[in-house]
Amino acid sequence: MTLAIMTVADSIAALEVAGVRILDLDQVPDALTERDCPVLFPEPLNYVTEFSVERNSTGADLTEARKTAYYTLNYTFAYMPVGSGRTGLSRYDDMIRKLFAIIDQVILNSTITGLVDIEPQEMVELGPVPDPAGNQFLGCRLRFRCMEFIN
Repeated sequence: MTLAIMTVADSIAALEVAGVRILDLDQVPDALTERDCPVLFPEPLNYVTEFSVERNSTGADLTEARKTAYYTLNYTFAYMPVGSGRTGLSRYDDMIRKLFAIIDQVILNSTITGLVDIEPQEMVELGPVPDPAGNQFLGCRLRFRCMEFIN
């Protein structure tokens, strides 16, 4: 029995969205610059939330019983620094286009390995979001609900 959270993170990082860099767990930046954007990165605080395991069959607990694990992976999408130039809100439509291209890739992509299913759960804080250093970027936080079979 091994959970595949690392494999899932690798698979998400391998998604291709035009004009967006998608980072893996070992690439989470200490701080972002305008040149890093737009970027989707694993949320360093509470990357995995809402973790639960459900028993689906009888049998010896560790070796025979079938189980399903559920968890949410949290990501931050940083499109551009807040207040960077006079074109900020005039590029809002491009930010929304890239944001939904990311969501489309997650919905439509069958190459996210390690899972039975992944679904966008919610998009929160559409507007200013912090990078790991607390700098504000126009973007949002994305939550992906994952389901994985164990045994």
